Amino acid sequence: MIEQENSASLSPSYGKFTIPEEQITHDITVIMPAFNEEKRITPVLDDIIRAINEKNLAWNIIVAVDGGDSTSDIVGAYAEKYDFVEISRESGRSGKGHAVKRALTKADGDFTLLMDADNSVSITEIMDKVPLCKEADVVILSRYGGSNDFPFIRRIISRGFNFLLHIFLKLDINDTQSGYKIINTKQFKEAMNKVSVTNTFFDVALLYYLQKSGSHIIETDVSYRHNDGSTFHPIGEVIGQGVSLLAFIIRRSKFYEKIPKSLVDLYYRKFRWI
Repeated sequence: MIEQENSASLSPSYGKFTIPEEQITHDITVIMPAFNEEKRITPVLDDIIRAINEKNLAWNIIVAVDGGDSTSDIVGAYAEKYDFVEISRESGRSGKGHAVKRALTKADGDFTLLMDADNSVSITEIMDKVPLCKEADVVILSRYGGSNDFPFIRRIISRGFNFLLHIFLKLDINDTQSGYKIINTKQFKEAMNKVSVTNTFFDVALLYYLQKSGSHIIETDVSYRHNDGSTFHPIGEVIGQGVSLLAFIIRRSKFYEKIPKSLVDLYYRKFRWI
């Protein structure tokens, strides 16, 4: 069951935390995939480390680094300084889904906070949403509420994509591609074991399996601030997500056995990582 949480009583706060410390009861593993994020990752790490220290939280951070820039050096310096920061490193580009799955094997918190490295949602607001874990297995921080700053082309692509997901996969979620989700770790691992796609479509596959397993999923609006340093490419995203959706549908249909092996191999070589 998927519900939309009314966030009127959970208004965002950027100067201080609006919830009492005793309400942050869960141990949380933070997974942050980072592909060539050398220009953006320092502020977000500073913010979340400051929050953990101020609240004395038993949280840990795993940064899943791909790419060839200096992101790994930056994260490595934090890992040397803070024992609750860890780096999971691979060279090249293995795909966001692969990076998350790689880091998830090390997650040991009650819940796992999946978050982007762009600081588009403040850590104070993320923490304001943590109490929702008491009533849900999955909390999606939706970017589409209110008057969020969201580029027109990305909004159009996302809205159209989510419409197709509702039609073909019966996935009634407003923002499947949100980079901010809090998920019961045990259920997260069970669902990700079924996910083979490594590109950004992994979010869809993950939520599909979570919904199918009966996980209680809710969405709550957050204040989202678009970061111009994004590596998002509209054409590549449309092609990658479109092909992945078609492959996901076919894989679960009676026609899959009739698909030539050469086409299956082509998909795994060319599209899984986009």
